Amino acid sequence: MTDKPWRLNQLGAMADEWIAEREMFLSSMHVYLQNHLQHFPLAEAEPSSDDAYAAELAAIGDRLCQFTRALDGMPWYQLRSRERLAEYRQSTEATFGSPAMADAQRMAALAPPAWAAAAHDALRRGIGLQHHILQVLRDMPGHFDMGVFFFFRRLISQIKYLMYPVRNHIPAWQRYWLLDEADVATCEPDDTHPDSGIHRYDIDDHRGVYSAYVPEYYQPDQPWPLILSMHGGSGNDEDFLWTWLKYAKSRGYLLISAKSFGPTWHAWDIDSVLLILDDMQARYHVDPNRVLLTGLSDGGSFGYEVGFMHPGRFAGLAVVAGILRPHHRDPQASRLPVYIAHGEQDQLFPINFIRAVQRNLSEWGHDIHYHEIPDFGHAYPSGENGMILDWFEAHTAAA
Repeated sequence: MTDKPWRLNQLGAMADEWIAEREMFLSSMHVYLQNHLQHFPLAEAEPSSDDAYAAELAAIGDRLCQFTRALDGMPWYQLRSRERLAEYRQSTEATFGSPAMADAQRMAALAPPAWAAAAHDALRRGIGLQHHILQVLRDMPGHFDMGVFFFFRRLISQIKYLMYPVRNHIPAWQRYWLLDEADVATCEPDDTHPDSGIHRYDIDDHRGVYSAYVPEYYQPDQPWPLILSMHGGSGNDEDFLWTWLKYAKSRGYLLISAKSFGPTWHAWDIDSVLLILDDMQARYHVDPNRVLLTGLSDGGSFGYEVGFMHPGRFAGLAVVAGILRPHHRDPQASRLPVYIAHGEQDQLFPINFIRAVQRNLSEWGHDIHYHEIPDFGHAYPSGENGMILDWFEAHTAAA
């Protein structure tokens, strides 16, 4: 099949299918939350001082944040054994089940002051999604289900979209999106740039769909480094944005999370990625000499294709749990430095293949940084982003 018929006849249909699926998911989530909140109707307001309310809001918000961190930190491939899955279900229920119910009841009983109305509503809805996740865990069959995993990931992402706009009212959530060494006052200025924050752009009739994050302290009078990230198979831009947001916010990067046309990346997405990059550069002051291309799994594998065909557009390529496939190479491809992170126990792309990729790229003249992670499977390794940015900044500083 030629490239042209794909573009004309099928890419638009693939985009429309994803849009319909996304709208159905969001609509179903909205209906679920409406029904859930009816089970916890607002009681007659309990009078309390602003300080007393803020303390309760902080405590309940902290418990939801702990739940989110716990799910963030679970490499889901570890749950493939029945014994490990049963243990995880039991421990999650014991830690979060009863507190989540009590928090839902308490939030229904509290009357928020005017300054906290949005935070109160977001937290109630976030706890509602927490209940949904816990119930799905209870109802799971005794074996691991990848479809349930993807559903969990989307629900966790929606909790984050609820909490991000109100983070500064709840200390645990304000710190959630910052690295330990980040300064709150710097990252959360009183006067934020009007074009900062989280955005979603759909350009050229779905030809380029992406989510973007711009630090709240963005100033257009200086060039900013950019991370262009690509999700794994069956992923999407909105959920994958969170993988890098904390690092972009804390270390001063613009961030793109791009969306493939279909469930994963193919050759026809290359032009789309470049269109997305062009669009971001038109909207914001991007430093063209500090653009990092990165991806997970299929997104990392696709990163090789994009980066090696267009090495002049990027200052570095970071591939996490991806594999090198046959590809077209620009004559200058070897100028692109490559960071490879891969789990020794990766069950999808075995480590022996990745070691061969490292050798081949080195022979072709690439500057390679190789990080093999012991006893780790096919997942995103916690803390890897910091090491990737250290490597990237060392390269761009030396250039």
